[in-house]
Amino acid sequence: MSNVQPSQVPVKKPANRRVDNFKDFYRRLRKNKAALVGLYVLVFLFLVSIFGALDANYNILGVNSNATNLTDKLMGPSAQYWFGTDHLGRDIFYRILHGMYITLGVGFAATFMAALVGVPIGLLAGYYGGWLDTVIMRLMDILLAFPGILLALAIVSVLGGSTINVTIAIAIGALPQFARIVRGSTLTTRKLEYIDAIKALGAKDGKIIFQHILPNILSPIIVNTTLFIATAILSAAGLSFLGLGVQPPTPEWGAMLNDGRNYMYQAAHITFFPGMMIVIVVLAFNLFGDGLRDALDPKAKK
Repeated sequence: MSNVQPSQVPVKKPANRRVDNFKDFYRRLRKNKAALVGLYVLVFLFLVSIFGALDANYNILGVNSNATNLTDKLMGPSAQYWFGTDHLGRDIFYRILHGMYITLGVGFAATFMAALVGVPIGLLAGYYGGWLDTVIMRLMDILLAFPGILLALAIVSVLGGSTINVTIAIAIGALPQFARIVRGSTLTTRKLEYIDAIKALGAKDGKIIFQHILPNILSPIIVNTTLFIATAILSAAGLSFLGLGVQPPTPEWGAMLNDGRNYMYQAAHITFFPGMMIVIVVLAFNLFGDGLRDALDPKAKK
């Protein structure tokens, strides 16, 4: 007979599956150095954008990015003005800092709105099929017939230039992309045997769609969301550059490019620094999105 009491027998705690899955995901993501660089850059810019939003609204640093100073206009980068000044003497560094949360906010908000509508539409079309699928997909095809930037231009021209209208216009243009990706993944998943088994047990359609199909198609949704944020930021900057987006004197990066285009040969820094920030943000999202695609690929799991 063993002398070990029942209370002394070590009990093995069940492994935390979510923690293990996250560790496995991060291990695969670390193999892509470019994706890690993109992730760290995005985290840094996100934290800076929070500080920029607080400073713009509560004047923590005591600098008004919209204040003009004509005696210091068109000054190059210096110890006093890190990124120089524009044609109105405004500090470009603080305008970029204060405009960061606007540029990133439009990208995130437009993508969220597009996913919020496009994902359920794609789920319904892919799961039920038939006439519902035909109607939804034909509507998406109509939207796809227009280039994204032209569709956004048309919508903003009707609604008027503002941050909210730009966000809505970009989100509408992204609906087909989300709907088609989700529909294709749903068509594949609904044919799997475990879905048939769940139906045989009497599960309702809503439970099958949102508890069994949606969790299994999150990978392409997450990747597409990450990559589209970069596209949304470019579209918002393009609309603002054309004068149809965020209106002056709001320090949005596309609008800053528009302000400095007449001074490119006289003071190139006015357009260089906002353009450089747009390139950095878009490149970081693309690098991170590509890394996510590889890390979330089921074929990469061992």
